[in-house]
Amino acid sequence: MIAGTLIANIQYKRILKLMWIFRYFLVLTFLIHFLFTPALNEYNWGIFHISLAGVHNGILYSIRVFLLMWSASLFGWVTSPVALGDSLEELLKFLSIFRIPPRDVSMVVVLAMRFIPTMLDDATKIHWAQQARGASMKGSIIKRVKKVIPLIIPLFVVAFRRADKLALALQMRGYDPHFPRTRISPQKFTLSDYIVSLCTVICLTIYLMLIII
Repeated sequence: MIAGTLIANIQYKRILKLMWIFRYFLVLTFLIHFLFTPALNEYNWGIFHISLAGVHNGILYSIRVFLLMWSASLFGWVTSPVALGDSLEELLKFLSIFRIPPRDVSMVVVLAMRFIPTMLDDATKIHWAQQARGASMKGSIIKRVKKVIPLIIPLFVVAFRRADKLALALQMRGYDPHFPRTRISPQKFTLSDYIVSLCTVICLTIYLMLIII
């Protein structure tokens, strides 16, 4: 992950910011393994099992979760939605055997990715509008959850309206998922792609052999 971040020329401030965003989830992952991992020479306190094995598992799985978030974020930072959609369409061509159009699947993924920042912006505007009307998110967790419901309902209404307008715009422009189309920048496998794919297969093979052994 460090090598990939260096190659992508991503600043480590973004990695630290990502870790800070998911800090509660990482702490919760550590505490679950720390308090509920039975082992030898443990300290029992009711339903809790405190041991060195729990500390080890807590640190290990917290690091794994963080690396998973790091890799997913790095993939999103260096890959454009259009490139992702074209790649998915090529990789999912085998779905046509089961009469599942791969272009529709890739189009859904691309549109979903493009809708994420738009929905976040809409959620912020709705939240500001509710605060201007006197709404407050302070209080206990149960009260906060109840106050989030009035935020979710208008957000979904706005999202469905945008989806309807997008479908109408695609229809007016003559979009046909079954009609063959060309690409401005056709993607082809290069030598570096083959090398990376080969290294990935080798690493997965070694990992599976270690698990079996």
